[in-house]
Amino acid sequence: MPHPTAASPTSQADDSPWLSSQQAAAVLGVQRASLYSYVSRGLLRAQSQPGQRGHVYARADVQRLATQRQSVRNPARLAQSTLDWGTPVLASAITQVEGGQLYYRGHLAASLAAHASLEEVAALLWNQELPATPDVKAPTAHKKVAKTGLPRRPSQALSAWYGGKEAWEPEMEQAALWPLALLQRMAEVLTGQPVTSGARQLQLLQKIKHLQPLHISLERIWATSPAHTDILRQTLVLCADHELNASSFATRVVASTGASLHASVGAGLAALSGPLHGGMTDVIASHWEDWHRAGRKGIAPSLRTLLADTRLGTTPHYCAGFGHPLYPAGDPRSLHLLGLLPPDAAREQLLQRVYQDTGLHPSLDYALVAIQRSLGLPAGAAFVLFALGRTAGWIAHALEQRAGGQLIRPRARYVGQPPTHSSDTHAAPRPSGRIIRF
Repeated sequence: MPHPTAASPTSQADDSPWLSSQQAAAVLGVQRASLYSYVSRGLLRAQSQPGQRGHVYARADVQRLATQRQSVRNPARLAQSTLDWGTPVLASAITQVEGGQLYYRGHLAASLAAHASLEEVAALLWNQELPATPDVKAPTAHKKVAKTGLPRRPSQALSAWYGGKEAWEPEMEQAALWPLALLQRMAEVLTGQPVTSGARQLQLLQKIKHLQPLHISLERIWATSPAHTDILRQTLVLCADHELNASSFATRVVASTGASLHASVGAGLAALSGPLHGGMTDVIASHWEDWHRAGRKGIAPSLRTLLADTRLGTTPHYCAGFGHPLYPAGDPRSLHLLGLLPPDAAREQLLQRVYQDTGLHPSLDYALVAIQRSLGLPAGAAFVLFALGRTAGWIAHALEQRAGGQLIRPRARYVGQPPTHSSDTHAAPRPSGRIIRF
């Protein structure tokens, strides 16, 4: 996909997505020399203006940096900002976002996507060597017969994950293949297949010599071509983890209490049922035709409304499927996946127009819906790919959190009704005798 070029701002209106260097320095409250220092340190990205000298800066990036700088000077704001893309608060050796790239335990995720299966990446994230080494090569011949069932909606998947009368025995947690059994079970839950019990899933894994990779399972369920199956494989790998996102944090909180791995992974799935995380693909899919039909006429009103908060607000909004606070130059996952798809004039027009008007790049959620439509996958497949890939990351975070043994219990900053004090007549009597204070 060709990289769009920055559009020169035609005016300095308050709703322009671009700021000049003078305006950006004013918003940050610094000299222009300090502004250039932020650029050299990777804290801010300068855009070239075609045919003109000088640079422009994305308004949303400048505002976000200004908020971070204010937080550093104010301890109370710093503590509050940690919950909103702020200062890192939890040590982890699983995933790193650095320099606009995504790394799994020091390995570039995009490079892993070129050859690895989700199971191989899961073994890397879990820091384990799977006893049953995945056979990453597809069988030489098999019938592409679609299995029964359609992708379950998030709420249905959550019910299927926790449903049933199955007893989760503590000895399952000690089995080396238990994390892999949960990953396999999640595939059944998400794709609408009959759900195998955890005990049975574990027994099956202990008997086989070679594991069929999940992208091959999806090929059979959705009857995709080999070329499309490779796109599914790369998608699963790039969805495997993304640092301390909402679902992974939910998983770690539950795991920190000593809860089972099954319960902890279910917490991640529960977080995906919200429209601002896993439900985002449904929002994009429901507007797809409207957004892409507009073409050269401009951005559809429904999309323009959703983009407004992302472009001008200080808090990121993802209903529009564009922009990401950690990737001002574009999410490498979405750019990689969109590059695998056949050219689409309507899609390219929309991406170009959104970038010119807002400076925002397509998100991973947008790329997942584009894959669903381009490959002719059933409705809800975008959510399946995201949740199934992310299950590997949830398990990794749960294992790491449990190994650390720390209970996650942050403090709240009270902002409610001030406490009322009792009158002196009702005060508790003072104890007699000598009081020793420590």
